[in-house]
Amino acid sequence: MQITIDTPYTTVRELARRSGQSERAIRNDIERGRILVRAKTEGSKEALLINMVALAMEAADQAERVSAKQTASKR
Repeated sequence: MQITIDTPYTTVRELARRSGQSERAIRNDIERGRILVRAKTEGSKEALLINMVALAMEAADQAERVSAKQTASKR
């Protein structure tokens, strides 16, 4: 399996656009720990950046688990 991502980090707005979710839904997932973000320095006003590498790795792991389960059920 090969996964290619175009950028290691992206903004909440851009992930919302790409995924079709609302920015609020993305922020809720961040607050719940479902989406990893780059740590900001204290007092920084930089944008919250989402770790796209972590999301891609999670998706790959999930795809492999589903594929293995489907293969096992065919036997």
